[in-house]
Amino acid sequence: MSKKNLPHIQLYIGDWERDCNVLSLEAEMAWMKIVFKMHLSGKEPVYKTSAKGLQILWKCSPQKVQEIIAELDINQICGIQSLADGYEFKSRRLEKENTTSKTRSEAAKKRYSKDQKDTNPTSKTPAKVLQNTDIDNDNDIDIDNKNVNNGKEGMGEKPTVLLPYTSAEFATQWQLWKNYRHKEHRQNYHSPESEQAALAELNSLAQGQQTTAIAILHQSMGKGWKGLFELKPQGNAGKPPAGKSKVKYSDDFKRKIAQRLQSG
Repeated sequence: MSKKNLPHIQLYIGDWERDCNVLSLEAEMAWMKIVFKMHLSGKEPVYKTSAKGLQILWKCSPQKVQEIIAELDINQICGIQSLADGYEFKSRRLEKENTTSKTRSEAAKKRYSKDQKDTNPTSKTPAKVLQNTDIDNDNDIDIDNKNVNNGKEGMGEKPTVLLPYTSAEFATQWQLWKNYRHKEHRQNYHSPESEQAALAELNSLAQGQQTTAIAILHQSMGKGWKGLFELKPQGNAGKPPAGKSKVKYSDDFKRKIAQRLQSG
């Protein structure tokens, strides 16, 4: 429904100049007064009034009213129809605007009705379940990504070190050595790489011999040393021995290191 007493009017200057440029000033202002009346009635495209009403509206004589009506009609400014008790003026622009507005309003109502039907309670539950499923899938993807980033093989595990000797005895002795370093010196291997380097150093000092490697571990723990040193006779007790020996690795240890490098 149209609103009355609207606070503004849409005046298309270009159209007005093009259509009304052929009118006299009196006829142009007379037509503008008619447009104002249509606007005040809620943009109604039709305005009806009596001959006396036009005299008052246009502030002119009956003869001048007839001249203005004839000028508007000849230049096809608006639709004019003579009535028994007056005249009817019709604005083609306002009529077109009202028709367009009505069409858009009906289309909006249809869209709203369709949206309401699509979002009724019977269809909300499946949509909610589907949404939760999407969230679960996203969480699964995040977990998989974390696993790929954390583990070298994408299994979510930290890379493990390779022991130079495969026996359970050496594994036990190496764990005892790590416990000793933590308890006595508050030192730990902060990464698998640093622990792997220590194992390589131990294997080098032991020249690939497991029994010698275990003896080196016992030597350092027995003397309270922080590091690993070449096994020396008892005569040099009290000081960590210095010197280096030729690096020698067991065949199995070298094979595992080579496989690790190739897989990396």
